[in-house]
Amino acid sequence: MLLVITALVPITLILALGKGISALQLLTPAGWIGVERLTYFVLFPALIVGKLAGADFSDLDFRMPVALIGAQVALGALSVLIAVVMKQPRDRLGVYVQSAVRWNTFIALALAQELTGGAGVALVVVAAAAMIPTANVLSVTGLLTFSNGQVELGRLAKQLAVNPLVIACALGLSLNFVQFEMPQSAVRTLDLLAQATIAAGLLTTGAAIEIKQRSAPIVSLLGWSLLRLFGLSAIAVLLAVSLGVSEAVLMAIVIATAVPTASNGTILARQLGADASLAANLIACQTILALLSIPFLLWFVGLIT
Repeated sequence: MLLVITALVPITLILALGKGISALQLLTPAGWIGVERLTYFVLFPALIVGKLAGADFSDLDFRMPVALIGAQVALGALSVLIAVVMKQPRDRLGVYVQSAVRWNTFIALALAQELTGGAGVALVVVAAAAMIPTANVLSVTGLLTFSNGQVELGRLAKQLAVNPLVIACALGLSLNFVQFEMPQSAVRTLDLLAQATIAAGLLTTGAAIEIKQRSAPIVSLLGWSLLRLFGLSAIAVLLAVSLGVSEAVLMAIVIATAVPTASNGTILARQLGADASLAANLIACQTILALLSIPFLLWFVGLIT
């Protein structure tokens, strides 16, 4: 438990630094958008391509992506069911799906680096290769379905085709599959770009935390946030344990599922006509609560393994 809390300290400080920089207006809103776009379109894809292209998949445990994708699908479906039973407005259903299936990869990478070093980061990147495309398919499908009443396959395909993270996963896996050996200069370039990814991602996540304007009662926000923070991990861990994964893989699964939802979910919700304010509130609430739930989840899983 102490090790996990210690690992979360630098992550928390960088999140707070991002919020502090935002509060002091050292960067304008347009400046933050620029940093977020740079991270999303350049830095993070560089990390994904570099890690996946050079990963050794000879001993890949395919039970990990099965557990992760299964958990995402299950919690996404459960979120819709609960929202319908609670008679939530239609434009919120897709937001709940997105909140349930997306994850803040920057926090997961930082936590893996602090707890397990390079081996843990490599496993989280492999998890990303499974979870990022799944999260985007489920999120866009949910947002389009409940915003427009029907899924436009052309629009869905376009959203996925231009997503830089999906493209990076496909490119990295393709380079690995054909066993393409990149020049050392290219490898070094990707490494240098990747080194800036975690810090930039955490700073923009911290800056995006906004809890002043609530679109739903605090009890509702807390309930949905706790469902996401504990539900995704619980389902993934149950699936992983039943499949008999190793302790290292189980640790990566917990790290990947215990982190809050992705910080750029507000943008996608706004673009697809959903309740963007609710998306922002859920992101903020989960990010704050995760600083308490992550240590508990990792401690609990440590007890049962």
